Amino acid sequence: MLATQQDPEREKLARRYVWWREPDAALGDLPRLLCQIMAFGTARDYVAARRIWGEGAFKDALGGALPGAMDARSWAYWHRYFKLPERAMPTRCFDDAAP
Repeated sequence: MLATQQDPEREKLARRYVWWREPDAALGDLPRLLCQIMAFGTARDYVAARRIWGEGAFKDALGGALPGAMDARSWAYWHRYFKLPERAMPTRCFDDAAP
């Protein structure tokens, strides 16, 4: 069962994993928060976040992860954990022609 929007654990997770932004802003960018939890989170925090947002939100965050959102080890682990087809990590592209 998913937790309510008022769950105090939401703010705690936002403060812990997106410390450079206010919790409301971090919660407004849920995919980034969930990628942070997948990359740096404890097992306990993952369980709490999964209870709040559900497994589907984590899969969606992984599917839309931006370049640099995760390290290679986390990327591979979560694809295997969710039994998703392995795919290349998103990468940044820099235009060599730019001045």
